[in-house]
Amino acid sequence: MPELPEVESLRRYLVREGIVGRSVEQIELETKPSPESGTGAISGTVNLQGKTVKTLERRGKQLAAVLDQGVLGLHMGMTGQVNVLEANEPTPRFTRALFSLSGGFRMALVDPRRWAQLRYFESLDQAFSGLGPDALDPKFTAKYFAQNLKGRTAQIKPLLLNQSIIAGVGNIYADEALHRVKISPAKRTNKISAKKLEDLLVAIRESLERALEFIQNHPDDRGRPYIVDAYDDRMQLHRKPGSFCPRCEIPLVTLKLGGRTAYYCSNCQK
Repeated sequence: MPELPEVESLRRYLVREGIVGRSVEQIELETKPSPESGTGAISGTVNLQGKTVKTLERRGKQLAAVLDQGVLGLHMGMTGQVNVLEANEPTPRFTRALFSLSGGFRMALVDPRRWAQLRYFESLDQAFSGLGPDALDPKFTAKYFAQNLKGRTAQIKPLLLNQSIIAGVGNIYADEALHRVKISPAKRTNKISAKKLEDLLVAIRESLERALEFIQNHPDDRGRPYIVDAYDDRMQLHRKPGSFCPRCEIPLVTLKLGGRTAYYCSNCQK
């Protein structure tokens, strides 16, 4: 699933390609399954006609195009991507929505599994409803993060994946950050010191920023960002069977927590 670094890379790509300041002229949607009730959802697009994109915002893993009236929320699901098309370029396979904007600008929501979502909202607050502070927001301090988690008895990794607590931390980056600060994903949060929790937020940001830099430096041949691969060089911790701890070189172990698989080192993560 696209995580914060992938979604932020997508946001920067769309801004760089020139989406901001353009007006929506036409929207073409696939007709099956129903755009309103498919596996993903495409709703309220009739409200976009004639609207102009003012800014493109992100919180966590979600994008939002702020219009001169209303907001278009974009969630990429597992396989969604937005491609800016060149003049006369054929519509890509698996296009679920094709947007024609002013100045001949065209972009396609491409999603083989139909899990991406497009929704119209009245405001940015509504589009980002339920999301906690963004993991890379400089106003979200390590001290506040530690205070927010202090006293919670839940295991630390499921809390990191709770988007209402911190928006943008996914499965692989939670494992990466916990390994950096030598914390077991199964450790009860109230057993972790405030200093260690502050260090954890620093590690989360280091992991996300390292991944963002990697993606920016490895676009496809059209300059577009791509979907996450947990096995490339953005990760210190390679989450696959047979992987070894990069620190003490013993085999990693796995554990199911909250329905997600955690990879960690039983020796250096306590």
